Amino acid sequence: MTQDEQAAVWVRHSQQWSRVGPPLKPSAEDADITLRALTPDMAIQTGPCRVVVLGVTPELVGLPWPRHVQLFAFDHSARMIADVWSPNPSVPSFVQEADWRSLPLDSSSVHAAVGDGSLNALPGFDVYGLVLRELHRVMAPDALLVLRCFIRPEQAEDLPAIQEAVEAGAVGSFHALKWRLAMSLAAATDGCVAVADIHAAFESLFPDRSKLSNITGWAQAQIDTIDAYRAAPTRYTFPTLQGMRAYCAPWFDVQAVQYAHYELAERCPTLTFRRQGSTGAVQ
Repeated sequence: MTQDEQAAVWVRHSQQWSRVGPPLKPSAEDADITLRALTPDMAIQTGPCRVVVLGVTPELVGLPWPRHVQLFAFDHSARMIADVWSPNPSVPSFVQEADWRSLPLDSSSVHAAVGDGSLNALPGFDVYGLVLRELHRVMAPDALLVLRCFIRPEQAEDLPAIQEAVEAGAVGSFHALKWRLAMSLAAATDGCVAVADIHAAFESLFPDRSKLSNITGWAQAQIDTIDAYRAAPTRYTFPTLQGMRAYCAPWFDVQAVQYAHYELAERCPTLTFRRQGSTGAVQ
């Protein structure tokens, strides 16, 4: 899959970002978890503290970072950068279009890295290792990587059960529904799903959007955000928690797993990783 194909859905998302909510993007609590995870390490950094942001997530970029932090954001979608990027008003903030597998950074030059669903946005689990290896290269020894991850449950839901839950009023958020559909489909395909298949499953289960809106109280504009997935070649990945640990293990050790409090938050933990290795030094 080409970079342009994988970026296709993000071009559409960039135009409707304000209509997307948790769990698809982080809550204020998620963002605070990220900042608190890094605070002790940032406090002992005497010089400029260089933090990489994987993507341009406003909720992460706009955090109240300590004054000595410098943010370096990288996104593969020029459209997302153009439509969503907003620099932090209090600390130096830079953005660049780049492939996370080949970051324009020196080895051991970064003090921390953060991201929201960044690994899930990769097209296959084979790419995880390429990105994690590159992060390991650019990060200082013992640096922290803090990622909110979308984790499918060990016991998969089937689509009819999700449909029944919606019709019974047991699904509060349309965005939670999207992720439940995605994870159900991913469980049947080794954890990877084409976003076009999420759209097709939704259309099959809920062909009448007006009826769905009446049953759930969801605004039509929210429901219509699913159309960003229509015929898009983009693929998402949804590992189990055990799988995520295993994919990261060659380069990063899990230090903490923390959860916010909103619908489906139990599938969207923030994982704090410590970079393995103790050689080299960041200047």
